[in-house]
Amino acid sequence: MKKKHLSTYVVAVFTILSFYACKDEFDIANLNEPQKLNVSCYPSTADTTWIRVGRTIPVGKHSHADEGLTIGNAHIIYKVNDQQREIAQQIPGLYYASGPQKVGDIITLEVTAEGFEGVKSEAIVPNVIPIRIDGLKRVSVYSHSQARFETYDQLTATFSDPQETTDYYAVRVRAINYKGYAYGQANPIYDENGEIDYYQTRWSLGNGRGAYADYLSHQEKYPEAEWHMELQDSAYSYPIINNEDEPLLNPISEMDENFGFDSDFFREFYIFSDASINGQTYTLHLNVATNATVSHYEFLMRYQVQLYHITPELYRYVKALNDVENNELAQSGFSLLTPTPSNILNGVGIMGGYNVTETEWITKTYY
Repeated sequence: MKKKHLSTYVVAVFTILSFYACKDEFDIANLNEPQKLNVSCYPSTADTTWIRVGRTIPVGKHSHADEGLTIGNAHIIYKVNDQQREIAQQIPGLYYASGPQKVGDIITLEVTAEGFEGVKSEAIVPNVIPIRIDGLKRVSVYSHSQARFETYDQLTATFSDPQETTDYYAVRVRAINYKGYAYGQANPIYDENGEIDYYQTRWSLGNGRGAYADYLSHQEKYPEAEWHMELQDSAYSYPIINNEDEPLLNPISEMDENFGFDSDFFREFYIFSDASINGQTYTLHLNVATNATVSHYEFLMRYQVQLYHITPELYRYVKALNDVENNELAQSGFSLLTPTPSNILNGVGIMGGYNVTETEWITKTYY
């Protein structure tokens, strides 16, 4: 169930990336170009592979955008190592293929729909790159963008990059926030039967932010007391990583910043390549806000680091989206936007393989 939850969330993020890019997929010289199929597919080792099929909007026909972007009558041929898989449709425009896939599998995709030119693409499921979590601590880092020191929770996580290949990655921090409560009791008073009647001393530590850290502190200070802690409901979140302290995620210089370039990442999907670390064992330093909790889920927080090994096509696709978002000059009309690359032949979109590994959870024990 955990793997299914993760896979669904990953596909949701990738789908947003795909349709966000669609609005920039045009050529000024071809304003009357026919509509194309917009296809996104992300093969992995998950048991279900989702395929989203939509259409582009010609620049001169934005008034018809309310007709709907999804294609509900697409015919899809999805093959794993030349073996065709059955395709089902969940909702109009969202299709899926079921069945396991493994590292190295070659996935081919063909999509046709009435009124559109057929499209095709191909991807390979990349191998697993293990990652381990090393630690969690509070750090104070000088923020150039804010011109002041700021406090973060810093996670360190280590992985080894293969030397024989050029590899592309994305990293995310996942947090799980819990409701809960803790209390302690000491100095019992017994009744005539030798049963505990009541406790002279009680501590109720509440369920708010910092309560778990207080619980640990009280346990250490009053070891003779009876302590009770219960975790209740939980909620996941993906906090923003401040990348100023991690060179792999902050490739721009101060001069770039002065010329209107940023190093933000769309949808908290932090991509990087192994250009500067090929064949090395490398430790990521990932800073997230100390108050990155979910409202009403503040009793306890745990972190996990997720490392995505992604295909070159997916890396270039996401990088193009980031470049557009981070180029303030282009957004203001003072420089040209780079078109979003696509490996969907005769269409737009992306077919990119990935493999994701997760660290163990690490608990935040301080406030």
